Amino acid sequence: MKSATAHVALIRTPPVLPVSSVTAQQGVPSLALAYLGGALKQQGHQVTYIDALGERLGSFRSFGVPGLLFAGLSIPEILDRIPREIEVIGVSCQFSNDWIFSRRLLDEIHLRFPDKPIVIGGEHATADYPTIFETNPYIAACVLGEGEETLLELTAAFAEKKDHRQVQGIAYSENGEVKKTCGRKRNKALDLLPWPDWESLPVQNYLNAGLGMAAQGVRTMPMLGSRGCPYKCTFCSAPQMWSARWFHRSVDDVIQEAHKYKRLYGIEHIEFYDMSPSIDRKWFEELCGRLGELKLTWNFAAGMRSEILNPELLKNLHQNGCYKITYALETSAPKLIEMIKKKVKPNRVMSLVRSSVKAGIITKVNFIWGLPGQRVRDVLTDYLYLVRLAWNGLHDATCFAFVPYPGCEEFTQLKAAGKIQVDDKYEEFLAFNVYNNPLRMRSWSDHIQDRHLSYWTLGGMAVFYSVQFLVRPLRFVRLVHRLWTAKPVTMLELALFGLLNNFIKGRKLRTEETPIFESGVLQSRLNV
Repeated sequence: MKSATAHVALIRTPPVLPVSSVTAQQGVPSLALAYLGGALKQQGHQVTYIDALGERLGSFRSFGVPGLLFAGLSIPEILDRIPREIEVIGVSCQFSNDWIFSRRLLDEIHLRFPDKPIVIGGEHATADYPTIFETNPYIAACVLGEGEETLLELTAAFAEKKDHRQVQGIAYSENGEVKKTCGRKRNKALDLLPWPDWESLPVQNYLNAGLGMAAQGVRTMPMLGSRGCPYKCTFCSAPQMWSARWFHRSVDDVIQEAHKYKRLYGIEHIEFYDMSPSIDRKWFEELCGRLGELKLTWNFAAGMRSEILNPELLKNLHQNGCYKITYALETSAPKLIEMIKKKVKPNRVMSLVRSSVKAGIITKVNFIWGLPGQRVRDVLTDYLYLVRLAWNGLHDATCFAFVPYPGCEEFTQLKAAGKIQVDDKYEEFLAFNVYNNPLRMRSWSDHIQDRHLSYWTLGGMAVFYSVQFLVRPLRFVRLVHRLWTAKPVTMLELALFGLLNNFIKGRKLRTEETPIFESGVLQSRLNV
């Protein structure tokens, strides 16, 4: 007997940013919607996509909360795109700072479609579902963790008029009480999952605008080669979202998908959004070697683990198209490394930085300051490390203020200690709780004051770039040239380009679309 099918709307809500955080990077295509839609279509369901960002790129507007902007379609525009005959409404709630807008959208969806089940998923929904049900009790279910199999079962239950509360891997509200079903075992047979369904999403808008995470100005496609992370860093929400298990696809499956995008969309670059791609040496080496046959540039957008990397492998990465690499060091202070469960060796990272630069890869290292328990001497240790990095040729360093995401261990501890309050200001707190918000940095360390944190972070990057340009003045000349020609490459260039764009064009408050970048192959820009 054939299973009942349903018409499902999948909605990506507009991102929300503080005015001071709006830069050139506007967003990337939604892998969540594409994967979920692909799974639903494979089972015969009809899917209507609403990518609120992708359908109106470059539009930043206020929505009644001072200091905040949303990017993309307005609530009425989103509502008008939901078909009247819709049967299930799925909303992706990935980032906690977007919740202040998403909650209002969900209320309006419920008012217009009061008898339709609303399902939400994503990292924020997974991490903060008890609070979500307090403000939005009409939501039928929150999908916890990976969503494909759970959403398929939920959709089937709704279509067949069965009790959806028996589906594994969800949370729901019943008579004012929030309940959770037993957890769903993660599917490690990733090759059996359908590829992302981009055909009905506005992916061409992103490609034509040259938008990407670390690469801009080229036709960039997001992909996943693996899922999960086996580490349990205290500042990261991945353990709750994915569990501490890591699975990878077969290299053949990844390469075949990439070939499809090159043929279908004429892509020039691939960005892998894997959280921890460098876990299995054999798989990683094979993947990076096979990527060379695509004749494209590529990078891993997230920070890389250093354990399996070596100079020979880094050289092979570059020869096969690797464009950028980021090392997620976070801190070089030994005691703090142990406190945050990072399990990284600063001396090894320094050695890999030298090898990456020598291989010709644009290299970046991340730092986080304002962590609970962090002391000024830890920051000073990082300052000395930054000087060494600049001397050894590192291209970019980011000194972020720590932001406690719902779902991470640090957030849970701060909430238990009463330092984070779930009150009428909670949504606003989440909205401004972003790492690149220079005007509202907050230190979560008892040893570093809030008003000093912005000086430490901005000062750290100033010291790094000053030493870098002093030692390598030709890089400064290239920076000026790339800004003049609107072809930023390094993280600093992308940030400066965004600031100049905001200042010259007043883009923070305008509603028309941003200019399209001139497209070009990234390989021609690697003379850094």
